[in-house]
Amino acid sequence: MTAPRAIWLGLATLAAAWAAGLGVPIVLTAEAFGCAVVPPLIGTFMRGTTTPERVAEIESVLWIGLATMGVASTGGAASPLIVLFAVGVATAWAAGGLRLTMEAAAFSLLGLIFAAFASASGSWMDTGDAQAIGMAYGSCGLALLGVMAVLAASRQPANAPGSQASAPMKPVSGSNPDPETVLRIKQLETKARALEVAEQAARKEIAAANARLEARTTFFAQTSHELRTPLNAIVGFAEMMRNAVFGPLPDRYQEYAGLIHEGGRNLSLIVDDVLDLARVEAGRYEIVRDLVSLTDLAAEAVHFMKDEATRKGVDLELSNGGDVEAFADSKAVRQIALNLISNALKFTPSGGNVTVAAMDAPGGALLVVSDTGAGISPDELKTLSRAFEQGEAGKRQKGAGLGLSVVRAFADLHGGRLDIESREGGGSTIAVFFPAEPSGS
Repeated sequence: MTAPRAIWLGLATLAAAWAAGLGVPIVLTAEAFGCAVVPPLIGTFMRGTTTPERVAEIESVLWIGLATMGVASTGGAASPLIVLFAVGVATAWAAGGLRLTMEAAAFSLLGLIFAAFASASGSWMDTGDAQAIGMAYGSCGLALLGVMAVLAASRQPANAPGSQASAPMKPVSGSNPDPETVLRIKQLETKARALEVAEQAARKEIAAANARLEARTTFFAQTSHELRTPLNAIVGFAEMMRNAVFGPLPDRYQEYAGLIHEGGRNLSLIVDDVLDLARVEAGRYEIVRDLVSLTDLAAEAVHFMKDEATRKGVDLELSNGGDVEAFADSKAVRQIALNLISNALKFTPSGGNVTVAAMDAPGGALLVVSDTGAGISPDELKTLSRAFEQGEAGKRQKGAGLGLSVVRAFADLHGGRLDIESREGGGSTIAVFFPAEPSGS
């Protein structure tokens, strides 16, 4: 419902109450109110069924017809009702149609003439009631005209004085085009060509980047496959030598076998990190989430890294906090735990401690690894989870700087997060949050 319609309904209600207060019988008051609100109600219900101009035309005809009937029935005593003729014309004018406005004005003139002749024969309504109704609805009609005039004045055209809209382009006429318009057209054409060239360059760059990423992923996959076979042999034979499967070895040789075994396992972790990170960046790594024991997977990782911790003189332990379950990919969780423990051992000096814990958290579960190592400065915290990024302490250690970037990538694939809390010289705590199973899955 438009504002003028709503305002008129309110004014008509006020006029009916005013007439009733002046002593007009309730029946006449109801009839007058019904005639006053019929046009806007019909116009409201017709919205969307035809054009706005057609709706305005019907409203105007109804208003003029009802006003004519009202003036005629009162014998001229309710002359203020004549203002409703103007309301009909104003409604047509608001629709923006010149032809419609002229027709409404002509119809109003005929209505006034007809009302003047009809009222000469007298009135069927009491003079006092006619005056009350005429005064009430005539005043409300004048008020509505004022509202419509204010609303029309507030709608300035785009190029009106004081408007913030930009000046329209001058039209090109005949064989003498406007120089300013020609210049603006050329500027727009130049910008359009520049945008087209930039778009083509961007598409080529994206295609080249995708090709480079595809080539890198293929290279990493092939290289990892080629490295895994000899690494498995090295680790396997070193394990056999360390366990004296074919007979005892001198202590020094057994120590060498342990170092070979440990180095082979660390190299295997790096190979796995490179391949996993390449797959994640290429969008080819698919996690298979299931309900797994976060505590058991953490315990496996602790057991796997126990020998390295012992050799470095670091106390590696699993915090016993009960069985904690998570909705996650077991392979990814195992890789996360191994990377976090490996990093912690790398930066914890002999005599230090590394603690691994699985714990429940609001909305999911946490895998937490804490150490008493060198710690990380606030500036280094901002870049450590990027691939191949290392802090000052990391540059003095062996490694490729892939561990935390792989951990963050796996956390993101799970819809979780990686949190690092550390201060330089004071140890570090790194936690990975795994969200609970999504509802409906």
